Amino acid sequence: MKITERAAKITPFYVMELLEKAKEMEARGEDIVHMEVGEPDFSSPESVKEGAINAIRDNRTFYTHSLGLRELREKIAAYYLKTDDIEVSPERIVITNGTSGAFLLLCATLLEKGDLFALSDPGYPCYRNFGAFVDARILSLPVSEETGYALTEGHLCREKETPHMVVISNPSNPTGSLYGENTISALYDYLASREAVLVVDEIYSGIIYDKTMRTSLAVSDEIIVVNGFSKTYAMTGWRLGWMVVPKVLVRPIQRVAQNVFISPPSVSQYAAIHAFDGMGEITEMRRIYRERRDFMLERLRGLGFRIPLDPEGAFYIYAGIEKWGIDSMEFVERVLKEAKVALTPGYDFGSFRAGIHIRFSYANSMERLKTGCDRLERWLGGLC
Repeated sequence: MKITERAAKITPFYVMELLEKAKEMEARGEDIVHMEVGEPDFSSPESVKEGAINAIRDNRTFYTHSLGLRELREKIAAYYLKTDDIEVSPERIVITNGTSGAFLLLCATLLEKGDLFALSDPGYPCYRNFGAFVDARILSLPVSEETGYALTEGHLCREKETPHMVVISNPSNPTGSLYGENTISALYDYLASREAVLVVDEIYSGIIYDKTMRTSLAVSDEIIVVNGFSKTYAMTGWRLGWMVVPKVLVRPIQRVAQNVFISPPSVSQYAAIHAFDGMGEITEMRRIYRERRDFMLERLRGLGFRIPLDPEGAFYIYAGIEKWGIDSMEFVERVLKEAKVALTPGYDFGSFRAGIHIRFSYANSMERLKTGCDRLERWLGGLC
């Protein structure tokens, strides 16, 4: 059977492969502490669950508008007005099948074969694969603690060719770092002057600890913003996201969406209408995440992991493992097998210094995080 060249370009999603391997070990009766997967351990808000139940009872299980329910789009617009005092027309909001669906639609609409698609390294691994789906050329730009793990205008200026599209995440996965508004403004101005597109993934924007962050729409309504319900609202399995796009892009994106997805999932949309009603639960989740972050930072640094910057958002810690002289892939495979702790290698997020970094997710209970750190401490002690 012929395998297409495009399919061969898709790189493995190591965190999912490790999760599946850990699940197999658990099925054999082994106890695994999960610090690999970026999935909230909280239940979805009660208002969301009730909204879904009511939708099913009322038989609202048919196709919706291809751009999403008008009521949900209006809710999202009201959210931006309330949180950032920014008016966003519901006509510019597209409901998507998760944020993954949003990126697939954007790449299919905005990129052609051979176009240059830029992202940070380290960065969320699936971005580059969405570009590979449409045969774009991928430009991975190394970022480090010197720039707060942020991709800057300076990175782009040093390149011989301006990318057609640049994607950043704010807060960042895997580092948890934040982009300041000035940095985003400089990136946008540079790209806009060259008729290029800036996309900002704000999926973790509701999980920020010590600072405040306005949406990138505050910089320009020509910036494409992607967001969703998975992380902030603990709704990963509902597979629902949204994006705010310039009006000129709505119809082209809609045509692709109609063919690829027909419509976003109906029950998930009716449930998500109520997500903005449970902000008390969201605030409590954020408080618990911050408590876990502070615990993990102190404990991991005490064990010898190099963490130059405290993460300011999301629920990840990107840590250096130079001390032990073990490649990150071997490190995580051995830790899973020998210590029963699941982690993610730096290779999932790019190639820049990937062999000396791993990512911890603290989207797990404090009890399990403590157990995982105790196991790591015993395992690391055996390496000396």
